[in-house]
Amino acid sequence: MGHDIQCAVCGGPTCGVRFAEPREDSDSDSVKSGRSNDSNTGSDDDDSMSEEGYDSAIISEEDARWVERCVLLGFNARSTAIDKTYWTGPASYDDYGCFQADESEDPNFPQDSPNFQCFTICDATQTSCYPIHAPCLRLLARALCGTDNKEDIDKDVLYHVMARRMRYFASCLDLDYGEPESGFDQSWASNRGLEMLVVNPLPPPTFVAFLCETVSATDFTLPTPVVITSRVRHDPFATLPYDVVHAILLLLPANTILAICTASYPVHAFFGPSNRRFWRVALRSSMPWFWELHELMRHGVLDPQTTDYRGLFLWAEQQTRPREGLRGLFMTIANRRRIWGVCEQLAEDYLPGAAVKAGERAWGERAESIWEKSVNVDLPAVVWPKTQEGVRTRTATAQWICDEMSDLRGGVVEVFWDGEGSLVGMVFTVSEGSEASVFGKTGGSSKETVNIESGIAGLVLHLPDIFLHEKVETSIKGITVLTTSGAAHRLGDTSSHYCQRPLIIKPDHALTGMVGHITEAGQITRLGLVQYPLVEDGQDDDNDDNEPPPVIPRPLWKAPTPSTSNTLHTTASPIWSHGTRLRVLPSTTRILDPYHLQSPYHEDIVPTDVLIWAADARELRSVRRLSVYKIDARKIAALRVEFAPESGITARVVGEEAGRRLMNTFDSDGVWLPFEVDGAGGETVVGVDVVHDDEIKAVKIRTNRGREVIWGEEGRNFSRGAHAMEPAGDETIVGLAVGLIYPHYSKEYDVQWSTVSALTMAL
Repeated sequence: MGHDIQCAVCGGPTCGVRFAEPREDSDSDSVKSGRSNDSNTGSDDDDSMSEEGYDSAIISEEDARWVERCVLLGFNARSTAIDKTYWTGPASYDDYGCFQADESEDPNFPQDSPNFQCFTICDATQTSCYPIHAPCLRLLARALCGTDNKEDIDKDVLYHVMARRMRYFASCLDLDYGEPESGFDQSWASNRGLEMLVVNPLPPPTFVAFLCETVSATDFTLPTPVVITSRVRHDPFATLPYDVVHAILLLLPANTILAICTASYPVHAFFGPSNRRFWRVALRSSMPWFWELHELMRHGVLDPQTTDYRGLFLWAEQQTRPREGLRGLFMTIANRRRIWGVCEQLAEDYLPGAAVKAGERAWGERAESIWEKSVNVDLPAVVWPKTQEGVRTRTATAQWICDEMSDLRGGVVEVFWDGEGSLVGMVFTVSEGSEASVFGKTGGSSKETVNIESGIAGLVLHLPDIFLHEKVETSIKGITVLTTSGAAHRLGDTSSHYCQRPLIIKPDHALTGMVGHITEAGQITRLGLVQYPLVEDGQDDDNDDNEPPPVIPRPLWKAPTPSTSNTLHTTASPIWSHGTRLRVLPSTTRILDPYHLQSPYHEDIVPTDVLIWAADARELRSVRRLSVYKIDARKIAALRVEFAPESGITARVVGEEAGRRLMNTFDSDGVWLPFEVDGAGGETVVGVDVVHDDEIKAVKIRTNRGREVIWGEEGRNFSRGAHAMEPAGDETIVGLAVGLIYPHYSKEYDVQWSTVSALTMAL
């Protein structure tokens, strides 16, 4: 086993635990029932057990199997829902932080995931999952929502809360999991005396009868306390009104109440056994995790007129106090009490977050109906570096259309920028006097406003290329607002050198609003448009053939440069604007193992460059050579296409600019490897094959003459595991869309492919 993963809520194991082998002379039946009040005291006689593993006399192997089954909370960026988090079905731990999970009915469940990585992710694009035992999830739902149903939890808010508590290379969240400590160090330690940690916090049905019998047979009356008023020299509680002290105590956990009663004689005297009302209320407020006892009190098992509720409080606190050496049936409540403390820590972030989210959604029934039918097809990451550990984030929304949906409604667009020129907020107001819904914040350093006469057809986000920047960082520096009339309004810094990420409203859809992830400091980390379908499902089936060809999911297109510009990719007409005629084939349709993906950069912020060798039929006939710049056995740092001299078409190159900027030994470490192509004689590229592993290992180019060249790692078997990209019908492969990752100055990351896709169209 590589390393173990703990439950995000209880901090307990998610795989099988070890049990000690009992000695032949041991008697394991005497304590298993745990029916006496003395059963909570651990035995000092450990000679009957071997040195390692839990005592099967305290908990059986069968009773500990519940820890092996979890539910995972995850985030699926490719879901079309506005909130993209999901619950899996039952999941079991595999190894190295990876779980196998059954499919769930959650609409956001990722259909293409063979396994699920929890906590630490080695690949910058992947998102973490959080494992939770089913009983622990019920406790969490009760603590957060007052019910046992996990569906009542806002899983989007909870996901952000847990993400904030995650630490790199950790096996659980950064929370206080209470006493006793597990002694976890890479793998779960099944230490004797700590059996309580793996006891199911939801006891069997027989526990209620056991509890009823126990409290009915126990005398909770305490001896009359000695009066020591005259000995008290100074006590701050003596100056506080009774009602104030009463209110303070009911806000405290059970052990703290008892500590104050011990430390302060006035409190001890005010809240003695005769104050039945206080202790009866305290049993509920300070022990919310002991609902079986609450039920007995509610149904009159205890006489409210004669029961010493302070004595009952002391007894319940002692019986359920989590500690080493605990045994008997009260172990289950003690573990629950420990876990409840973790739930309360999560609630400190969850409840305010849920309140903020609810406030953003208070727009009335009509608005809610529009929102529920709306979708978000794209929520890319738009900032780098990623947010640091411990930074609070949330899903922020703004609904701009709340009454009548139309793709023709104009209005006023306002955008807000911080001191660094990065987007921090946006507002779209469709009519004068209407209430503006703000996405992000309006308190930036600068503001820009534009009036648009027709509806918004999409946004183009302008981000600096991380590999051509002094620092490896990027964020939204400019926005182009596209309208249904064809107009384009530029706001902020829309430099022609910046990369472009188009967020386009789908056909037969209209803008509803905006959704994204925002840090507590106001930094926008993800951004997407919320769209409303103007045509009901099934009504546009006849128009399916007219839909544009698919494009790369969430591309960040690199701006055209003198070395890449062509009629398909210019400043005025960038590559993404040719969606009705240009098709982009994916580099693989195979499900990739997320554990083996270890890119240092998020795929959403790696620029996708365009190498076109046939913008038209003339260019296709003029192709003479395709080349790659190879650094070592498999590292490709640049690609180039050359044309016949008589054509007058200059060579086109992708990757060389970043390579020369970031690699001091670019010229000395590599060599151009040419592949001759007889374009004039009718030779064309008819296939692009890609071999994937933990990254793209090699790319094969095939021509219609049976010739081929392999770029990348040598010796790769293309007959196994390769994905072939070939044009459909009368289309021709006219170029490649390529994403390359470079080392940044002193960084040790290798040059590697991020994406390779074939571009096809009819010439």
